[in-house]
Amino acid sequence: MIDRSRQVALFGQYDQPAVNIAAEAECADYTVAAKQAGIPPFALMLHAVGRASMEIENFRLRVLDGTVNRVGNLMMSYTVLGPDDNLNFSNVAFTDDLGRFIADYLADREQARQAREMRLLPMTHRDYLFTTCMPWLRFTSIQHPMARFGDCSIPNIAIGKFTRAGGLLRFPIAVQAHHGLVDGIHIHRFMARVEEILGELAADPGRLPRIG
Repeated sequence: MIDRSRQVALFGQYDQPAVNIAAEAECADYTVAAKQAGIPPFALMLHAVGRASMEIENFRLRVLDGTVNRVGNLMMSYTVLGPDDNLNFSNVAFTDDLGRFIADYLADREQARQAREMRLLPMTHRDYLFTTCMPWLRFTSIQHPMARFGDCSIPNIAIGKFTRAGGLLRFPIAVQAHHGLVDGIHIHRFMARVEEILGELAADPGRLPRIG
């Protein structure tokens, strides 16, 4: 495991130890293939975000009770609009098996959309990745709420409105993470890997499972 003890010790003293970077991502337009396969484009985006976070080593690091741990399994938690357009959460375990991930995504998304209670995850561990999608908004920055400033080691990923031109897809993406674990170079690598993964899906739509 990467030794980030000095960085955690430094930024752990800060009142606000999170780093937050927003940028515009660009990739081949994978949404055409997604819709032809009957897959919600965000399901593929969420899988790409999970896959990239598992491949970029620093994104697998978390802090719990002052100790740095490495994520082995990942639960993806993302925002949905429930009854009366109230915020709620859908949760799906990440797996490399894209067909299984999409099936689990669709099943839990429907439960989350209908739920009136808040679907909160237990915080006894930190094997999570938090994601939000705002398809109606082309943001340039974002600040996520944190329960405790010193405990922000679960990355928060935000995706904004898609625009299309010349076969390319552009969208804002923001990453908020504990600076003791993640630096700007790691956020760059994460964003670049998300672009690559989505581009690979656009180039080879036969890899996509068909839904329905």
